[in-house]
Amino acid sequence: MNPVSFTQAHLGMLLWAALIAASFFAAAQVSQAIDPVLLTALRLLFSALMFVPLLWLKGSSTMTFAGLRAHAVLGLLLALYFGSLFEALRYTSAVNTGTLFTLVPLLTLLFEGWLLPGSGQQRRWLPMLVAGAGALLLILKGGAPGQLPSLYAMAVYALGCLAMAAYSPLSQRFKARSLQGCSPTAMTFWNMLFGALFLFVASLASGGWRSAAALSSNDLLWLLYLAVFATLATFWLLHRAIGVIAPSTVISYIYLSTLLLTLFHWLWLGQAPHLGELLGVLLVLLGMFSLVRGSRPRAVMA
Repeated sequence: MNPVSFTQAHLGMLLWAALIAASFFAAAQVSQAIDPVLLTALRLLFSALMFVPLLWLKGSSTMTFAGLRAHAVLGLLLALYFGSLFEALRYTSAVNTGTLFTLVPLLTLLFEGWLLPGSGQQRRWLPMLVAGAGALLLILKGGAPGQLPSLYAMAVYALGCLAMAAYSPLSQRFKARSLQGCSPTAMTFWNMLFGALFLFVASLASGGWRSAAALSSNDLLWLLYLAVFATLATFWLLHRAIGVIAPSTVISYIYLSTLLLTLFHWLWLGQAPHLGELLGVLLVLLGMFSLVRGSRPRAVMA
């Protein structure tokens, strides 16, 4: 595939951070009367189908059994993540899911050390902890005192966050082996297609497919938005950056999503910043600056 420069990868991840921030609110707009597994299957399927014309024009390489198996594993991780998000949003707010999502970079770094040993994880721990602490200061600023999120929702979404944390390092490991030469477009298409298939099977088994009758035109529009901007675009940008910068550095852009959510509350909703939030912004910026500065450009794997 065409090489992506170090600067292009980071600029793409800045856009990724903005799209991720918006996705939490968009996902919460979809009707809660519809089975979350079915919703996620439709979202992934819509995203995958949008890549079909591009793959057809470029031509696709021969898919091996090992390649299909790798895509199936990655698709299963996607299915777990998105399914858990929709299920959690039935019982808790977008802010609470966003809070838990800030733990994904640290979990990714742990998976990276296991799946990609020797890739210099040690020097990323301190800046990532600094940025993570800042993100928690931004999000844990409160709600009403004594109001705790649903433990069930947090447990379900924690499972999804573990799946998302494993996704980037495992993608990089597969790209070095069974998925050599696979472009970001092909990676996104096959992973999402398998994810959609897993979820459709689960929806059929649970009977959740019957809730499709409750889909409104407004739900379909929000699903289309999520498919294009919060799923297709973000995962293409993710695969575009993986291999140029370390997976844990790539996913650490989640912290910038948290910062953008806070800026939205300040500038759009007119909420006055607190001292803890200002400290959080400083820590996120310092941590991200150190992560980006410490990352090194390297050749994209063919």
